[in-house]
Amino acid sequence: MRHRTALALLATLSVAACATTAVDGRGWSGDGAEPFDGARAACEAEAASKPAGPERTASFEACMAGKGWHRR
Repeated sequence: MRHRTALALLATLSVAACATTAVDGRGWSGDGAEPFDGARAACEAEAASKPAGPERTASFEACMAGKGWHRR
């Protein structure tokens, strides 16, 4: 029973880690960064004021970098 519980926990953590670091097919890394979901939400809101396209993408990525996240 312990083995099954530990395996389920490991599987859950593995899936959760992938879900929080892969957005739009590109990965993110951030040692000591703010929690990913909160940083992403804040940066999406900040970048929404920019025109769609390269300017919005650059704004989003600069915001994420300021929160400790970088594209892999």
